[in-house]
Amino acid sequence: MTTREAENASPQDRMQQSLDRARITARVDVADDQSTLLVVLLGGSRLPFLHFSSADEATTWLENAGIRASADTDEDDNVVLHLPRDTVDTVRELLTADYLRAEDAAHALQHALHQAGITLATVTVETPDALVIEIADSDNLATGVNLGVLLGADSIAQGLALHRPKGMRKLARRLCLVLTGAVGSAVDVHAESGCAHRDDRLAAGLRVDQALALADRISDALPSPRRTPAHA
Repeated sequence: MTTREAENASPQDRMQQSLDRARITARVDVADDQSTLLVVLLGGSRLPFLHFSSADEATTWLENAGIRASADTDEDDNVVLHLPRDTVDTVRELLTADYLRAEDAAHALQHALHQAGITLATVTVETPDALVIEIADSDNLATGVNLGVLLGADSIAQGLALHRPKGMRKLARRLCLVLTGAVGSAVDVHAESGCAHRDDRLAAGLRVDQALALADRISDALPSPRRTPAHA
């Protein structure tokens, strides 16, 4: 969506788009009188309250945030936020801003990894400030080795028997040091041996700022594209 399209979108559309991008499962409707937006919460994850028990937590959250709005449940026992027009932007910001920032950071890091050829790594958002890079690789964690090499640790796998749990754990410790150096603060990396039905796995935990720093560091490590001479 372009900036102009976002500006022209209705409050209902902007709320729905932000919720979708933040991966909050909800449906946004307009009340019959057109003065109130109805946010029907269809999932329990990524919310600042436990909505499946009753609407009480949602009501308390609105009150504590100083928002003059209400909450109740519909015939399917879904909690529904009743938002007067002048509260919509505030509620949208409070519900989605932190997760949108985390999702944008995950997307940036995932894109950088793929640009670098690290295609077996996935980046997921765990909390508003906790992301995980997961590398599941049947080839002796070669993808994790390649990430270390990309970040300048050419000998990261030297002397390691990566088909053994001990070698995997040593790789995780080395990659922890490499990633910590790349982002400038401590990163946790763990290794987990696979089995017949699951590949070996490395998992690295990052904060949002670390994920953005790592995305920049990986992009900086990539060779610059060749430019065609102006006279060609």
